Amino acid sequence: MSSRIDTTGPTTAELSRVPYLPGLDGLRALAVVGVMIYHANHTWLHGGFLGVEVFFVISGYLITLLIITEHERTRKVDLKAFWIRRARRLLPALFVLLLVLSLYMSMFERRPLGNTRGDIIAGLLYGSDWYQLWAGQGYTNFEAFAPLRHLWSLAVEEQFYLVWPVVMTVVLSRRRYLPNLARRFVGLAVLVTVATGVLYRPGVVAACGGEATTGLVTVAGHCINVNEFLYLGSFSRSSGLLLGAGFALVWRPAAIMRGAMRDRGFGLGVMAFVALGGLGWLAATMHLIDAGVYNPWLFRGGLLVVGALTLVVLAAVMPWRALAALAALAASMAVAALVAVAWLQQVLLVTPVMARRARSSSPTYPFKLIAC
Repeated sequence: MSSRIDTTGPTTAELSRVPYLPGLDGLRALAVVGVMIYHANHTWLHGGFLGVEVFFVISGYLITLLIITEHERTRKVDLKAFWIRRARRLLPALFVLLLVLSLYMSMFERRPLGNTRGDIIAGLLYGSDWYQLWAGQGYTNFEAFAPLRHLWSLAVEEQFYLVWPVVMTVVLSRRRYLPNLARRFVGLAVLVTVATGVLYRPGVVAACGGEATTGLVTVAGHCINVNEFLYLGSFSRSSGLLLGAGFALVWRPAAIMRGAMRDRGFGLGVMAFVALGGLGWLAATMHLIDAGVYNPWLFRGGLLVVGALTLVVLAAVMPWRALAALAALAASMAVAALVAVAWLQQVLLVTPVMARRARSSSPTYPFKLIAC
């Protein structure tokens, strides 16, 4: 009896398949938990906002992976179908958020309702980040009433979803060698990081309307804070998206699970735990703004470090169902805890304050949002 060893390896169709990646969902859930905690009270987790950068890296990876997979299967990218899928995934939740906020403000906060019209329109048009810069609603403007301030990160991703499929369609049509293309994407991410570090203005940036102009630029009569532009702007925040995109070109789930790397799971796991510990330490210790000053570490390579650590975790956690289950449990507990905290704040703090201010006829806002 003779036996034959199959040396053909996986087919192109098998390599082009994108399997369910439970560990990826787990990493995404942990990032969401960090952001939620930061929103509730930034003193609980100073660097919880870094979960946004983790999300950018994951988005760049997944979207690029989906585009490559479709191109390898069909030799083209159906842009219309891609955008429809993204719209179905994102727009319903966005519409519900905007509707509920509009109803709430029309009933309980009519006075600042007019100030949020621009935010709502910008949210619908995927331009919240640029609108907030234009309207001076950046993070250093703590007094600005901006209940939709957190939509800036969604706007960055939505702009990426609009532009990136077109870019990848053009690039893939030229049949470039994917590892070389990956190096170019990573190089662009580093270039964006260097440009961000050069443009960053250390120290306290002058306030708009004053005599000092340190860290300010004027565009069509509007005062723009340079550091806020660097933090909110789609161009400067593209480094994480580019890192994820470059990684997708060389780290294909089906190929990794079938190839030689599957036997190195222990080593990858150790690296992932170290990287995850690094992300946790950064989330616990890093701050976004201190005394009105943006953290210089973030702009001088810090966000790139977060992206690199995310890639290390991403490389190992793909098949880890345990991480997905643990993260889902943590997310559920965090949601329950934050709802309880919000209710207690409403009952114990906000309601008495509203009553006192009602007697003094002064305006009140029943909630304070911390951006990330």
